[in-house]
Amino acid sequence: MPLTKSTYPATEPHIPGLTRFEYARSAGWLVRYYAIGQVHQRLFSDSRYGYDPAHSRTAACRWLLALSQQEPLRPSFRTRPSSRNSTGAVGICLRLKKERSGVGVLVYDVSYQRQGRRATKTFRVHRYHAQHAALSAAITFRGICEQAMNAERLRNAQQIWEKQSTHGLQERSGNAAD
Repeated sequence: MPLTKSTYPATEPHIPGLTRFEYARSAGWLVRYYAIGQVHQRLFSDSRYGYDPAHSRTAACRWLLALSQQEPLRPSFRTRPSSRNSTGAVGICLRLKKERSGVGVLVYDVSYQRQGRRATKTFRVHRYHAQHAALSAAITFRGICEQAMNAERLRNAQQIWEKQSTHGLQERSGNAAD
């Protein structure tokens, strides 16, 4: 079915998991929440909310917010190492780093994100009693980082959903006062 020209303003901010659908005979917000092991999906039709896209969007954001408090969000990063990974752990690579003195040392680099920016921590093998001890320390650090990345992503999404679910209420109360 061909889409009709959207009557909803395109200047609205991006909301994770929320997509606007406008067809010739129906319109609404399709919501997808990617939990661990499953995907929850629901359509919030404008017709059920007085043919007002703002009201259906508010309801959709409330549903996302409630669901996010019941089920954890699926991680956005890889959970299994790729076939090219030689360490067997996601986000950790072994490489030969050249020091300022010109000497090459083995290091494990751990990649992670903090506040939306990529970061790397280096574990130098020669500072541990064995190579597997350095790898173990790197894996432990990456596990802590993964928990923090998941928590940050969920917190950011919940803030957006909360803001949008109360934003619609403020619009309605403002219109009622006019």
